[in-house]
Amino acid sequence: MSIRAFIGARGGARPHRKLASRLVGHYARALLLPVSVQTQTLRSVSRSLRGIQRGQKTTLPVAPWQHVLRAIPIAVVRPHKSAGGVSLAELAVLSTAAAALDHGTEIIEIGTLDGRTTINFAVNAPERCRIFTLDLPAHTPVKFGHASDERRYVDKLMPGRYFRNAAPEWQSACARIVQLLGDSAAFDWSPHYGRAGLVFVDGSHAYDAVLSDSDTALRLVTSQGIIIWHDYGVWDGVTRALERLEATRHLGLRHVRGTTLVIWRADQNSPTSVSSSSP
Repeated sequence: MSIRAFIGARGGARPHRKLASRLVGHYARALLLPVSVQTQTLRSVSRSLRGIQRGQKTTLPVAPWQHVLRAIPIAVVRPHKSAGGVSLAELAVLSTAAAALDHGTEIIEIGTLDGRTTINFAVNAPERCRIFTLDLPAHTPVKFGHASDERRYVDKLMPGRYFRNAAPEWQSACARIVQLLGDSAAFDWSPHYGRAGLVFVDGSHAYDAVLSDSDTALRLVTSQGIIIWHDYGVWDGVTRALERLEATRHLGLRHVRGTTLVIWRADQNSPTSVSSSSP
């Protein structure tokens, strides 16, 4: 039986779906992620030998996920990636961060898209945590503009379709999800300051917007919380912003090996505001 058939990604509730989500979580983290690491390494060596350079050059230190997160069983819902979303291996890392949450009463997500990461946060996070996810409504003016070619991710009818149409067995977890709408750079985040055990930054990929969202994330996170960014090494604005953040604040950011995720643990040191001026 295929993974898709066993999970029952389409249709009504199936008795094995919760078990399948656990198996997919184990597969993604224990098997797929290591294979992804090896594949990237071999590809990089091959290109180097042929004198070919592709993708963006990155400078942040690389660390395996086990060095920054506690290993804990996870479930993965909706494993199949759509355009603009995280990979299955990345989804496993994010689910691990949610499942291992020891501090805070909230998870904050900047950038809902289809709600695939959101539903996995809800399924894996402790029951005390509510998940607040913010997305930009179509045709809404923004403070910092958009990166080139990201408009297609903004102009959608409604964000969060995966948790809005969750299967019956996930609906109690999804009841803890709160959809927020607005421009993340202009949104009033003050009621959430210092409450988030996990902040996931995956909004606009424009340089100034990433710096602004990073500044917000540093205010939202608890003194022992975690911030994770997506698309490092993929979008130029994200890569430049995170490398500038590390160069100026010396936070100890780590690029999670085999992914485009960058992670920071608040208990490493005490952050201050991030400037949004040009590099």
